[in-house]
Amino acid sequence: MNKTIKILLAVFAVLIAVYFLFFRTGEKVSTEKIDAKLFVADSSKIDKIEIVKTGETVVLEKINNQWQLTKPINYPADTTNVYLLLRDLKNFTIESVASENPAKFNSYLDSVNNSLVSTYQEGKLLGTFILGKTQSANNSYIKKPEENRILLASELTSALFTKSSKDFRNKFIFSVQPYVVTSVSFKSTDSNKVDFTVAKDTSGKWSIAGDSVSSSVMEGFLNLMANFNTDDFKDTVITEFPVPTYTITVNTTGQPTVINLYKEPLTDPNGVASYITQVSGNNQLFKLFAALASQLMKKRSDFVPPKPTK
Repeated sequence: MNKTIKILLAVFAVLIAVYFLFFRTGEKVSTEKIDAKLFVADSSKIDKIEIVKTGETVVLEKINNQWQLTKPINYPADTTNVYLLLRDLKNFTIESVASENPAKFNSYLDSVNNSLVSTYQEGKLLGTFILGKTQSANNSYIKKPEENRILLASELTSALFTKSSKDFRNKFIFSVQPYVVTSVSFKSTDSNKVDFTVAKDTSGKWSIAGDSVSSSVMEGFLNLMANFNTDDFKDTVITEFPVPTYTITVNTTGQPTVINLYKEPLTDPNGVASYITQVSGNNQLFKLFAALASQLMKKRSDFVPPKPTK
């Protein structure tokens, strides 16, 4: 056997190996023409989105032109997250058939994070799909419940549809515009024993018992009051409250806003403290972690620096 024949045989053997490795074990590529859209949605007309996943069902509905979370709890929805869902439901398109082999579906679907997404438009079911794993930043695998194939969809971000219900709740707590605030009182029952009031005089200057407060410092605090959002929610019904750990009373030209904070027992494994927060005029209880709560729980020295000792 000469050298040329040996080389040809070696090349033939490599080609046989490649064939069995990549073609015989691969999936049959579908040449079936697929529709570019699973359904045609108008984001302004979508009025209900239902997301069913392991352990939780999230239902978002447009009621009287306002988006509401209606399951698992009734609460105003975070429109930013809702609009991201609407954007994807309107824009996503089908790129290709990723698999028609049920034995390989687990490569595209995640038994833990799969979401069954149903979209309703003008009161009627527009379409339903199972949302699987992410293929890239904004490409995801999906499956129609009645079909035995996996599709690759573009402009569909899986992470938007796997959020928990609390991520779809509006985290806004209260708003007090700075210009209507006349004074703010701080009082605590903790070891700091805080008890003071920052008041504004007729000329618009702020002070604590005659000691001037920097306008920039006070403006920073009041701007926080203008749009205050929570970290989390506390849905447990509490009928009897203990004495608050900290109370902030924001007096205005109208009704005052009273914010009571109750320190929770430390249960976080990372040692992060949290406070149940109650706001006047709002029956919902909120949960603030220490970093956010500390922006409310001020001490006198946060407004008036201590005088240097001689």
